Amino acid sequence: MHRVDAVGNSLGVLRKLAEGIGSLPGWCKGVRQKKTETHRKIIEGSQKACRDSLGDSPKGSESSLGTHWEITGEETKRLTASMSKVTGLVEVRS
Repeated sequence: MHRVDAVGNSLGVLRKLAEGIGSLPGWCKGVRQKKTETHRKIIEGSQKACRDSLGDSPKGSESSLGTHWEITGEETKRLTASMSKVTGLVEVRS
């Protein structure tokens, strides 16, 4: 009585398995490269969005951060002038 393998011809199965294993490193490398590229795109996109929201983008003085500093500076000048009038100070020395 001869033995019958459940998976078929053992030599053929081993050959197919060897071919499959041989192609795995390339497949894994391709998947890793794609994941790296996707990760890089996500990071670059989020950094750009962050820069845009903070106003660090190359828009010039019309960026939101530049406008914020301009408004704050003007308000500080007005507040200092108002305080000087109220308290009667002419000059403030540090």
